[in-house]
Amino acid sequence: MDAEALKQVSTIREFFKIDEEKELSEGTRLLLEAMTELVIPKGRDIVTCGAGSEDGMYIILSGKADVFSSDGTRINRLGAGDFVGELGLINDDNRAATVRASSDVRCANISKRLFEDIASRNRKIYGSFMNMLYTKTTKLVTEQERIKSELSIATKIQADCLENDFTAFNRLTAVNLTAHMKPAKEVGGDFYDVFMIDQDHLCFLIADVSGKGVPAALFMTMAKTHIKNFATVGLPLAEVAVRANNQLCYKNESGMFVTAFICVLDVRSGEVQFVNAGHNCPFVQKQDGAFEMFRTKANLVFGLMEDVPYREQTLTLNPGDSIYLYTDGVTEALNPEQELFGDDRLYEILNRHRAQAGEPETFVQAIYREVQAFADGEPQADDITMLYVTRKESER
Repeated sequence: MDAEALKQVSTIREFFKIDEEKELSEGTRLLLEAMTELVIPKGRDIVTCGAGSEDGMYIILSGKADVFSSDGTRINRLGAGDFVGELGLINDDNRAATVRASSDVRCANISKRLFEDIASRNRKIYGSFMNMLYTKTTKLVTEQERIKSELSIATKIQADCLENDFTAFNRLTAVNLTAHMKPAKEVGGDFYDVFMIDQDHLCFLIADVSGKGVPAALFMTMAKTHIKNFATVGLPLAEVAVRANNQLCYKNESGMFVTAFICVLDVRSGEVQFVNAGHNCPFVQKQDGAFEMFRTKANLVFGLMEDVPYREQTLTLNPGDSIYLYTDGVTEALNPEQELFGDDRLYEILNRHRAQAGEPETFVQAIYREVQAFADGEPQADDITMLYVTRKESER
């Protein structure tokens, strides 16, 4: 190909450290001139995961291509100026991903054999290529470190948004409580909240935003803020749900939604008013009895449709009673055999640790360890969140 024409591609200039005002180095010129122009039709693989790398490296000159991981998940989109398969020129590894043309793609290509033949006759080519790889790798590492740092800050901000000191609540004569949240990524979409509406009413809730990562975390912050803002002004719980939902529907072009289970406990009587916006049913233990799933009527999740009515329901927590709220990251945890943790196993484990039910932190940590043990090293696919409230026995 025409080296001067390829020189006009900005990423090629950056990749090979080409100065527009200077002549191409001999090694770079030879490498660019050895490339062949190809057109890859829409829908055809440029490189295929698991295939050999004999076809070498491609530089996309026009068109678009999608990158797919080994399990078929789309992980990136490439366009003009992007490089494909450059490591295939210097190692014998099979392709680690599939790159498929999503439109007709015009690209420059050099095979591994041709590269090695030219490099064996002119070591400057090999030197130019290795220098290029070093520059690209250094840039990627720097960018990855920046992203890692920003995600670390986001993780800290999200953790600070969630209540993690329950001392003040546990000083109440009526209740003991705790909560635990472990995101699947650096930041997550699950959340919980605990706050006093007035001296006699404690609000506690758990929620799960669709998706994971940064988008879910941003939507989570909005949802948490709206629910608390409307609840703390003393509105009826059903009205809190209606208003929070309407706010989350407003300009929600991404179509994200959140399931939520919101409770308000009267600490004097033990009556719990609650709204279930499409969330998992909780487990309730009555005094010294077994934990049982408490079946509730579920309303629509928040964020999908405005002006939806929400039904306020009630249950009573007598002294010694407990309620366990959780997200589907618990019941949908997977083990290496791809089996789900499931409702039945959660029921069995809650009751296995029933002797610890009066000590919220000990109890919740025990349940979380059981989920971890079941997963047996299988990567966590979803955020795992639990919230547990028990009324103190001393109130009898």
